[in-house]
Amino acid sequence: MPLGQNFPVSEYYKNRILDAETLSRGGGWWTAVLLIVDPKTEKPFVALYRWQSDGETWKTRKSISLKNRRQIEQMIQVLDRLKEKM
Repeated sequence: MPLGQNFPVSEYYKNRILDAETLSRGGGWWTAVLLIVDPKTEKPFVALYRWQSDGETWKTRKSISLKNRRQIEQMIQVLDRLKEKM
């Protein structure tokens, strides 16, 4: 089964998921990181999704896309720095 069948993404990306990992799922919320190939450019990008269940379906509530290595590395650096303050 293609990964897209396991995650409630739009039909536009459903068959374009290369890899994915759920970060958390519970209390009607689902958070995951997905590696997706953009259908237009054929370039991969990383997307962080947060869905909410209405009891029957999952609705996207938030998403952020990182389109290149620089953005990913910058996000990792910021998160690494901030985790030390927690």
